[in-house]
Amino acid sequence: MTNKELFEELKPLLVEVLGVSPEKVRLESVLVSDLGAESIDLLDLSFRIEEKFEVRIEANEIERDAIKRLPGGVYEKDGYLTEAAIGEIRKSLPELDPGKFAKGLRKMDLPSLLTVSFFVQLIARKLAAKKEGVVHV
Repeated sequence: MTNKELFEELKPLLVEVLGVSPEKVRLESVLVSDLGAESIDLLDLSFRIEEKFEVRIEANEIERDAIKRLPGGVYEKDGYLTEAAIGEIRKSLPELDPGKFAKGLRKMDLPSLLTVSFFVQLIARKLAAKKEGVVHV
C-alpha cells in the first residue's frame, strides 16, 4: 500500500475514534492539539489500527527503539529526555516536527507530538516488516 492509500484507510478510524469531521484530518494534523485526542483515544486508535492492518503496536515502542541505539542507554534523566535520546527520536521519526524536540522534553510529552503522518509511517513500517517476516518492529 502507498502512504496515500494507508492515509485513506486510517482516516475513517481517526474520524470514528476522535469524533472529528473528515475534513479536519490531514497528514500534518497533530492528534492531541489539532484533533483533540486524549490518551485513551490514542490507545483506542492503536487497537483499531492493530485490528484493521493486522499489525502489532507495542507500548513504549518509540522509547524502546531509541534506547537500543543510545550509547550507554541513557534515555532520560530526572524525567526529561536526554539530548542523545531526542536526537535518536528525531532521526528515527522524521515525520514528526523536529522543532518540537527540544531540550526539556519530557517522556510524557511524546504522545502530544504524534501526527497523522506518524501513524501512516508507523503502519507502513509495520506492514513492510511483516512482509519481510520480521516479528517485532
